[in-house]
Amino acid sequence: MRNLSLPALTAVLVSTAATAQNPPPFEVPYTVQTQPGARSGGGTVNDLALWVNPTDPGASRLITADQNNGLFTYALDGGELQASTEGTSASVDVLGGFPLAGGTSASLVLSANPTLTGLVPYVMDATADGGGLTRLSPTVAPLDVGVTYGTVRMTRLADGSIQAFGGLAAGGVRQFALTPTDGGVTATRLRDIPAGTVLGLVVDPAYRALYVAQQGQGLFRYDANADAGINGTQVVGLGDGGLTSVGRMALYEASGVDGYLIASDPNANTFVVFDRRTLGRVGAFQVVQDGGTDAVQQSRGLVAYSGALGKAFPEGLFAAHDGVSSSTLGDNVKLTSWGNVARAFTPPLVIAQQADAGTEDGGTVRDGGGGVIIQPGDGNASGGDGTDEGSSCGCTSASVPAMATLGLLALSLLGRRRRG
Repeated sequence: MRNLSLPALTAVLVSTAATAQNPPPFEVPYTVQTQPGARSGGGTVNDLALWVNPTDPGASRLITADQNNGLFTYALDGGELQASTEGTSASVDVLGGFPLAGGTSASLVLSANPTLTGLVPYVMDATADGGGLTRLSPTVAPLDVGVTYGTVRMTRLADGSIQAFGGLAAGGVRQFALTPTDGGVTATRLRDIPAGTVLGLVVDPAYRALYVAQQGQGLFRYDANADAGINGTQVVGLGDGGLTSVGRMALYEASGVDGYLIASDPNANTFVVFDRRTLGRVGAFQVVQDGGTDAVQQSRGLVAYSGALGKAFPEGLFAAHDGVSSSTLGDNVKLTSWGNVARAFTPPLVIAQQADAGTEDGGTVRDGGGGVIIQPGDGNASGGDGTDEGSSCGCTSASVPAMATLGLLALSLLGRRRRG
C-alpha cells in the first residue's frame, strides 16, 4: 500500500481531530407534542416562549408567535388553550413579576407584531376568562410604533431595571427600559447596536451578556448594560463549534452562574450546547421520536427551563418548534424533559434539581464544558475580569492532545522519509 504524503496525512489527522472535537449529535426523544388548531398550523410559527404559573407550575403554558395569526397558548400536555389573533407575531417573550398599578404585578408578554408595526404588551393571568392572555392598555399604540421587529427578549438586570431587546427587521438591536405607567407600560429607548440581521437573542443577567445570532455570521456577545457602547465580540463563527447556521437561542440556568447557552442550527436540525461560563462547546443534540421518525426540523423557537413543572416535567423542560411535523401535517412544538437531554450526553449535562451536591463556589457540579473559567466583569468575551492572556471564549479549536498527536505523527513521517 502506498504511503501517504505528509500533506495528505496532515489533512487526515486534522479531519480526525475535528471529528473528535465535534462528534455526531446525541438523540433526545420527545414525549409530548402540541396539536395545533386550524388557525395555528401550516408552517407559520416563528418563535416560542414559556409562561411559568407561579402557583401551579404544572399548569404553565407555552406561547407561540404565529406569522399569520398572532399568539397561541398551549398547555404542557400539548392542547391548545387560547388564540389572540390581533395581527401577526414574529417573536414573543415572557417576564414574570412586572409591576402594575395598585401595587400588583403580573407576567408581561411582549409580542413583535409586524401588522401593528411595534412591540405589543400583554399580561398573562391564568384565572382570567378566555385563557388569561390579555392586551395591556388595549387603546394605546404599540411600543416603538412604526418599527418592525423580528425578535424580542426581556430581562431584569442586576440593578432591578426591566429591559427589552428587539432585533430590528431592518438589522441591528434596539434596547429599551420598560416602566409601568397608568396601568400600562412605556419603553424608553436606550441604544441601538449595529448587529446585522438578527435571528436570535439571549440575555444572561449574571454575566451582563447579550448574545446575538447574526445571519450568515454566527454568535456574538455584547455587554447588556446600555452604557457599555456598541462593540461586540464574536463567540462562534459559522463553521466553528459545529454551527452551520444560526437561529433562535435559549439559556438553561442551572444556578446563578452555571448552565448552558443553547443555539439552534436550523440547517443541520440540531441544537448546539455551549458552557455558560466558558462558552466552550459541550456538544449537540437532535430531538427525535422513539424509532427515529418525525424529528424536529427547521426549528424556529426553543425553550430551556430548569425548574420543575409539575409531575410531567419534574426535571425541567426543553421544548422546540418543529417546522416539518409529519404527525400533525404542519408545524408544531415538541416537548421533552431536560433530564432526557442531560442524560443523552456523555458525560451527562447538569440537571438543576440535582445540582445541590458537590457545588463549587456557589455554582453547580462542573460539567462537560471544560476550558478556562471566566468570571463576570469587563474585558473579555464572557464578561470576566483578569482571564489568562491569549485565552479565547470560543473554545472551538482542536484540543492540545489532538494537536500534539498530529505534530508527533507528522514529524515521525518526515523522519522516515528522510531516512529513506
